[in-house]
Amino acid sequence: MTTAGFEISRNTQVTISDVTNPILKNAQAILQRDIGKTTFASKEQNEICLVLDHDAVSQSEKYDFNLEEGKVIIKSTSSIGVMYGALAVSRSVLGIDDFWYWMDTPVDRKESILWTNFNLHLQKYKTKYRGWFINDELLLMKWEDHDSNSYVWQRAFETALRVGCNVIIPGTDLTSHKNRQTASEYGLIIAQHHAEPLGAAMFARKYPNLTASYIKYPNLFRQLWKDAILAQRGLKVVYSLGFRGQGDKPFWEDDDSREWTKKAISRVINQIIKEQYEMVKKYDPDAPMAINIYGELTGLYRDGLLELPDDVIEIWADSGYGKMVSRRQGTDNPRVPILNVPNPHHRQRGLYCHAGFHDLQASNFLGLMSNSPAFVSSELCKARQNNMDTIELVNTGNIKPHILYLREYAKSWREDYQERSLTEILSEYVETYYSESRDRLVQYYKQYWENVVQYGEHEDETAGDEFAPFLIRRIIQAWVTPNGKLTDAGWLVNEGSLSADLKKIKAMVEPSLPGWAALIRNLEILLLEMKDQHNCNVLYGDLYMSAINQSAGLHALVNLIKAYETTQEAHEKDDLIYAFLQADNAVRMMNKILVVIKNNPSPKWRDFYENDADNDVPLTVKKLKFLRQYLRNLGDTADEDDWERRFVKLPGDARVMTLWTTHREMSDAKLADKLREILIDKL
Repeated sequence: MTTAGFEISRNTQVTISDVTNPILKNAQAILQRDIGKTTFASKEQNEICLVLDHDAVSQSEKYDFNLEEGKVIIKSTSSIGVMYGALAVSRSVLGIDDFWYWMDTPVDRKESILWTNFNLHLQKYKTKYRGWFINDELLLMKWEDHDSNSYVWQRAFETALRVGCNVIIPGTDLTSHKNRQTASEYGLIIAQHHAEPLGAAMFARKYPNLTASYIKYPNLFRQLWKDAILAQRGLKVVYSLGFRGQGDKPFWEDDDSREWTKKAISRVINQIIKEQYEMVKKYDPDAPMAINIYGELTGLYRDGLLELPDDVIEIWADSGYGKMVSRRQGTDNPRVPILNVPNPHHRQRGLYCHAGFHDLQASNFLGLMSNSPAFVSSELCKARQNNMDTIELVNTGNIKPHILYLREYAKSWREDYQERSLTEILSEYVETYYSESRDRLVQYYKQYWENVVQYGEHEDETAGDEFAPFLIRRIIQAWVTPNGKLTDAGWLVNEGSLSADLKKIKAMVEPSLPGWAALIRNLEILLLEMKDQHNCNVLYGDLYMSAINQSAGLHALVNLIKAYETTQEAHEKDDLIYAFLQADNAVRMMNKILVVIKNNPSPKWRDFYENDADNDVPLTVKKLKFLRQYLRNLGDTADEDDWERRFVKLPGDARVMTLWTTHREMSDAKLADKLREILIDKL
């Protein structure tokens, strides 16, 4: 390889060998854009040519660089290999960070860039199929940048390629169907959600008036599967076999056609897998296939009830919290280890693991995972030691809140990956994305996991940002309805009464509050002290918002429980003033999350979190306001003027009543402010 230089400037043109190839066209557009971002002078005209070697016998993801007569040739035997080569230039020559879009990484612009090191190579990967599952993508579904939602998804696919992905599940349900053509045009292999076998349309959507029963309507299901294969046959696909049901839950929950024993369930699943397998072999014979040993299938597999073709890839899932055990689903928590399951058929195995997770109860949706990236690193290394590395699909959530973990997952695909410590991971991350206060930042990131609440008996059973809003809404409902019991919370508490349940939750959460408050103070001080606005923006959107979701949510939860306890212990109506104020504290704390989101110093991301329908912080605030009003109804008069008259007004004004009143009742928030001022010594 020659060591002569190649000067990249505004006059450098990126060309492609095949103008009909959409993958090459996207690679061309990305590299040309990045040249425009990093250079501003017009030097001698020259060319970088992206070439697909059509004469090659076999395809490879590897790429080569050649400098020939003032032209750089980037060549590969596969389209994705050409894409990887273009991205290698963007990363290693132009200096564009892999997560530039999500972290708004500054670009060091120069007149021109002299490229002298052509010895760039694809990473040596241990994992054959490396993929992202863009799942629970509520924020991405509604958000636009450059007045376009399509642009957002294109940047997601670009980022996946930048970190080494060759596989993608491009969303959930209809979103995935809409995006799979575009994802394929970026060079990515299409895979499928474990609840959407073969990428088929949902039966319940296609036939809304029929019971989603394979037993009753096998031919309708078969037609959906056939249609899905034919629709994707021109794409590169890893087909997912199996059958869960309509949505991410077991099919028998919606099918009352018989009594569903384990053997009955397995007979249906085995028959379906056999039919799906034969269908793929018929219509897309060279496509690989996989089956997700997920949820209820884990137990059926361990019981020897599943019959699988030997050439399918088994995909085993972590707990959703990074632990290599089966997922807890409600109160069902067998924690079946996935690393030591016998493999007598010697099938290839891989992983479905999580950077973001939504379990409806306690996981992380808006922020950092509740178990540290070092914990995840350790678990990934254990999986590799057990040869679970043919495929790795990473649930990315909405990408931006989970970049710290997505970087580590991408590193884990490499041949030379070894377990890394938290200090090592954080130091590298902070070094990459911050230019000041790096030592303090490493310590503050560490404090995040030091403060996380442990809700279960196992060390990995820790509470993410969904925990507090989930519980708050259920506590309020239990409090004000005749039922008087927490719903969907048997996995956490089952003490026999609401009072006992709340006492247990309070004891679990309250010790963490000083640590969270200290972390928030430290971060807010650092945000004021930072000299560089970009550093401030990154810290705010990356760690501060994650910490606020945890801290404010947990403080609100404890204040709500205190309000309940005060109400239960009240001897007279005036005692309810203190419950009212505690409920107001809960409103204020939960509302702080919305304030922090609204005041994001980066205008680009200010509206990113608007479709927060999983945590649903706005609904949680609304319910807390309802409870605050409920307590005022219990303790104040029907006209809501007694507390104001007796505690807020001057004594003389309260007694002189030539006019019954001179103004409408105070709002709950204003009354709480005034009462807190008057009663400060008693609070």
